[in-house]
Amino acid sequence: MKLPTALVLLLACGSAMPLLAQSSVRPGTRAPRYLIRNIGTLSSDITLGVRGQSINNRGHVHGENTLPAPPGQGKIHGFLWDGHSQQHIMPLSPSVCFSGGMNDRDQCVGYSFAPSSNLHAYQWDAGLSTDVHCGSLNFSKATGINEIGNICGTNSRFVSGYIVSQFRPYIQDPLGAWIDLGTFGGGTGFAYALNDHDQVVGTARDATEATHGFIWEHVTGMVDLGTLGGAFATPYGINNFGQVVGTSSNQAGEFLPFLWEAGVMGSLSTLGGTEGNAKGINDYGAMVGNSTDAAGVQHATLWATGSTTPVDLGTLIRPGTAWDLTGASSINELGEICGTGTLAGNQRAFRLTPILRRSRLSGAQPGMAGRTNTVFGLGFEPGAVVSLAYGIGLGSTPAPGCSSAFFGIGNAQVTVNAVADADGRIEVTVDLPSGLAGTVLYSQALETANCRLSEVRSQLIQ
Repeated sequence: MKLPTALVLLLACGSAMPLLAQSSVRPGTRAPRYLIRNIGTLSSDITLGVRGQSINNRGHVHGENTLPAPPGQGKIHGFLWDGHSQQHIMPLSPSVCFSGGMNDRDQCVGYSFAPSSNLHAYQWDAGLSTDVHCGSLNFSKATGINEIGNICGTNSRFVSGYIVSQFRPYIQDPLGAWIDLGTFGGGTGFAYALNDHDQVVGTARDATEATHGFIWEHVTGMVDLGTLGGAFATPYGINNFGQVVGTSSNQAGEFLPFLWEAGVMGSLSTLGGTEGNAKGINDYGAMVGNSTDAAGVQHATLWATGSTTPVDLGTLIRPGTAWDLTGASSINELGEICGTGTLAGNQRAFRLTPILRRSRLSGAQPGMAGRTNTVFGLGFEPGAVVSLAYGIGLGSTPAPGCSSAFFGIGNAQVTVNAVADADGRIEVTVDLPSGLAGTVLYSQALETANCRLSEVRSQLIQ
């Protein structure tokens, strides 16, 4: 679906708006409450652990499950949870299949034992695991996949000046071509995540074999992220605006969560302790991870959009659930979070969905002009017909068919309808014209039967 011609003309006549942080137009001053869902387990032994790795804008979760195995023989398999049940991600060869990243198309990557006991990167798509090994030696792992299917990870190869093979960070395109991202002069590096601009983050060694966090892109190559004053930093997440999160040591040797943007690394507060790690960041700047309290106990942690102040996610779910949320690993553009905790003493993966007063849109994802994007939404009445409206400024526009309802967008242009599924979610594709680049686009949804309006969402189109 293309955006309406009237909106395209309006954009052409007006100047681009200033670069603003993406957000709901009227964000709450307090962190939301959440509904927690147990991902479940693939194992007949409920004491074996389940871990949540990544969440996409469909609310689906990718992770891994420990399974029964003979003593001394570990057995781990990946899964995709679709909101109702786990789909088993089978390894390339029996035994081990570690989880990695996932995109909005439910394509999952990780690494698995392959024939001859080699560890190879895999891609799982619609029930099929495919070997996507790259590199000159028999080791590779995939840790991230973006919306066009490019994969980042780590493989191994022999490097001049080193007697043994070295781990190397890479990016691979859907046709199988791969690029060695290099290092800062040392032998080894690792890639952990990438975004839809093919920016990759990870760690690499210098000529003294000291480890540095990096951000890499095709134009600039590898850039050192710096530290919080200590010896090294490890980045784990990056959004489409090039904001990077991870953990870094400071001068006192403490490991603290950080946010890096525009060449500057800043620390994020903990829950009162001396350790923390930021693992994921969405395009609205909300971050999740873990941090310790004053007693040294680790908790799943949220740093809301525009804030470095931490919130213990365990305090935002209904009391008495028997959950202990120890870490959060990923957050989507709707504000849903996945992670790992304990439920009645057993390690389990969870999904947190914000309890909304009004339905919510993700904005067009990945938010790039000149290509097809997808709008996701949640909090609608199941089966409701939903109309989407767009504009380039706030204001008031009568909602068609609803005399008492007004979009919070000036000169809003209403597009095609969608139908909410049984979970109250919508998913609509839109083609964003190239002229939208650099413009702040506002979006809102209307349930046509009851005239309920969603939150207004603003996003900077890249």
